[in-house]
Amino acid sequence: MNPYFQYSGGIIPALLLLVALFFLFVFLPVSLVADAFSKLGLTPAQGVLMLIAILLGRMINIPVHTSERLVVVSRPRSVSFGMDEGGRPVRIEQEAESELKKQVLAINVGGFVMPLLLSVTFIIRQHMVFQAGGAYPWIGFALLVVAVGCYAMSKPDPFTGMRIPLVLPALITFLCVFFFVPPEYRPVAAYVAGTMGAVLGGNIVPLLVPRFRNRVGSQLVSIGGPGTFGGVFVAGILSVLLA
Repeated sequence: MNPYFQYSGGIIPALLLLVALFFLFVFLPVSLVADAFSKLGLTPAQGVLMLIAILLGRMINIPVHTSERLVVVSRPRSVSFGMDEGGRPVRIEQEAESELKKQVLAINVGGFVMPLLLSVTFIIRQHMVFQAGGAYPWIGFALLVVAVGCYAMSKPDPFTGMRIPLVLPALITFLCVFFFVPPEYRPVAAYVAGTMGAVLGGNIVPLLVPRFRNRVGSQLVSIGGPGTFGGVFVAGILSVLLA
């Protein structure tokens, strides 16, 4: 007798479960993001649009430089099917091979371009609307602290190029902003320091250090890409909420 899944709890509990899952995995994260962006001056609708743009931008890498450095790229084993001379189907296997390719440097739209544009927008708004020129030293201080912490924890990764711990930028940003930055500057300082500090310390500075750069063996090195995007995204949202 073949095993099978049987549900006999009724339609109402099933609907309640679907509603609970929707609230937990869709409504709650979106509402948290909207609340975070509202602290930065955006409407809930604008916050949701920014969330969608960042998530979609995560899949887009814009090449900016092709290095002369060659890296080993493994081509996976492939299997295809064809016909032999007698018209019978045959299986054709090609073993995995390695080849040398030039390393490509790119910028990720969701993990670098969008956070950079938002950071500049929030800083300009802070200055023009609130006349808060005194925020710059605090933002710079928090940005430097987060960048140093992310640089210390950044590691080469064979698949993503570089990687930082997911919650590290948010944790450092929260502690720095909460204990040192005046309350009126905290939301903007938290977003700018959390996102740009993660990119600066986790990607840009390591690429400027030859000893670290020579250990990065992936063909595509994306600033704000897969190894850093999670930390940038979490820091930009969570640190603002906690601050």
